[in-house]
Amino acid sequence: MKNTLFLIAIFLLVACAKEEFAANKASQNSAINAVASTSLTSCAQHTLVSPKVDILMLWDNSSSALFINSATKASMGSLISSVSEKFDYHILSAPLISSNSNTLNEASLILKDSASVSGTASGIVKTKDSAIASLGFSQATGSMEFGVDRATAIIEANKANGIFRSDAYTIIVLMSNGDDTSCELATGYNSCATKDWNALIDSKINKLLCIRGSAPGINCSGTSSLNSTMMRFINISALTSCSTGLGKVNSRYRKVAKTIYETNYTNGWPTSNDNLNPFVSGGVAYPDNYDICSIDFNHIFDGVNTAIKQTLVKHVYDFWPVAGTNDSVDATTLVVRKTDGTVLTHQADGSTPANGYTFIGNQVNHSTRSFPTAGENFTGKMIQLFGSNGADKVIYPECLSITYNTFKAHYGYIYLQNGKPDVTTIEVYVNGVKVVQNATNGWDYLGLQFTSALDANYKVANLPNGTTSGYFLRLNGTAKFDNTNSSSVTVYYTSAP
Repeated sequence: MKNTLFLIAIFLLVACAKEEFAANKASQNSAINAVASTSLTSCAQHTLVSPKVDILMLWDNSSSALFINSATKASMGSLISSVSEKFDYHILSAPLISSNSNTLNEASLILKDSASVSGTASGIVKTKDSAIASLGFSQATGSMEFGVDRATAIIEANKANGIFRSDAYTIIVLMSNGDDTSCELATGYNSCATKDWNALIDSKINKLLCIRGSAPGINCSGTSSLNSTMMRFINISALTSCSTGLGKVNSRYRKVAKTIYETNYTNGWPTSNDNLNPFVSGGVAYPDNYDICSIDFNHIFDGVNTAIKQTLVKHVYDFWPVAGTNDSVDATTLVVRKTDGTVLTHQADGSTPANGYTFIGNQVNHSTRSFPTAGENFTGKMIQLFGSNGADKVIYPECLSITYNTFKAHYGYIYLQNGKPDVTTIEVYVNGVKVVQNATNGWDYLGLQFTSALDANYKVANLPNGTTSGYFLRLNGTAKFDNTNSSSVTVYYTSAP
């Protein structure tokens, strides 16, 4: 009986097929992504500069003053609120007629940055509310008024302490229900004919223009210029017959305002043209003049608001970002277009042509902007732009559209992730098509290799990151493929014992 059972077992072992005891084949799959195309558009930037604006407000404090009331205080509050949003402002309020030689006596200063002034100026800095509350200046005695000289003296005495700054908008706002009487004082209180006061006022205008700077044909020796971006003399006075001061219509301040407004600049700054509704008398326009006889006190500073404008600085770029440091960029596929559709010429890398661009690859913290300063740094792959501003270099508000492909990868190897194979069991499929074992147009087995020994021109399918060695198959001839389109690689094999 025992012998019979033994023979049956032997028979069963012999009868079983060899494959029924072999290990099942393992499979590995890898997906190869197709070449990706990237298209991006980015635009030039700008800087909105808050210009320096220095405003001198001379408030009539004569015995017949009409200005300091609730309406003008409210209007001044509106001016300060408007200016504070847009400009780097200094607003100095002072009495029109001073009781002593101190130009800052009873004055108050409102500013955006307290660090911009020093010395005596620091002692008169006030908040908006306290400055408005302190407009009740001491009443002056007598009827003499030297408004133009008063403005000149205050500006010249307060440049060193920072109240009046170089390259700023310098705006004088003079409020009076009278007129400049320096001619009467100069003639011993005798009457001043038109030619007399005209000559004297002209000299005072020239002094203001020398302080402004860029004054054509004027001898300015002895006067230091502010090189003002723009100077304005805004006259708010009795321009018609409602004056209760000297009993006459203002004419001298009116001339100062008109002349300062209309005098050309030699530095290229255009003549002012924002006063679109000037006061008109006898068919003559007098810009920057406002009549207290008819003006709405809520709008007496409209001329100030229209006289100053923010500056838009257009950025210029001679380098441009393309992609991140680790992004794949095939520079031969780069297409760079400007806003108008112009395609920039791809010049030889490393050259310095007269136009177009070159691809400079990865950069670290490299500036893109050349004007107004170097800046807007970028880390990653970049191009350099050539040519003049606005030609192939980019200037606000232009944009660049950049299109490129990732590098085309050529595959010539397959990594066997399950270790040493039984070569006789290997089956290879690329995109579902079986690849035969063939050293010319198929695959062959390389065995254990270091990745450094493989041809660097070909990538390895299914290779984990960081792998430096392993078992590899090589693809030969027509069996090699690239990632022009998406691909898949599947390998079946049994591991060697």
